[in-house]
Amino acid sequence: MLRLSLTGVACLLLVANVACTRTEVYTYERVPGSRVDAAYISPDADFSKYRRLYAQPLEIYYEDGTRAPTPEELEQLRTIFREAFLAALGDDYEFVTEPAADALGVRASLVKIETEAYIDQLPMRGRLRSLVAVGELTFLMEMTDSVSGEILARAGDRQKPEYAEFEGMQNKDLSEAEAAASYWASLFRNFLDRNLGQ
Repeated sequence: MLRLSLTGVACLLLVANVACTRTEVYTYERVPGSRVDAAYISPDADFSKYRRLYAQPLEIYYEDGTRAPTPEELEQLRTIFREAFLAALGDDYEFVTEPAADALGVRASLVKIETEAYIDQLPMRGRLRSLVAVGELTFLMEMTDSVSGEILARAGDRQKPEYAEFEGMQNKDLSEAEAAASYWASLFRNFLDRNLGQ
């Protein structure tokens, strides 16, 4: 069984049903020259109006079984990623606890599965799901308008050589998670510096 470390599963594909008669699907354009494996942005996205961040807790997807992480390991992994992102952002970006007109919604997920069949159980759909590879750690991020919930951008990245041996979701050693978290946090900081409040 595929497990999620948080209560509930949120789909990364936004489909709005209006009076059950019309379905609106948002389209995205691939970002050329991205430093991650795939990045997609809404043609209507305007990040200049955001100055603060409304962040959701890190979601972690893994297979249940004998090598599944313990609750303590999951919390340690969340702590590593939280500290890496806070360190990368410093005091330059304010976080809010409620949606706001000037707050960019941020949701991040870690995925580590060992069996092909479990890919179909992931809540991600389409292009982001295609990034998830068996045996590889995958980091997914979604940015939204925190008030309306409109998805503005999605990005996904698989593990890189500098942390290719990361097995933190299946054993007691989470040391390699720090390299992965720092790498992704620096990419996120670069994105914010180039786009927010400009």
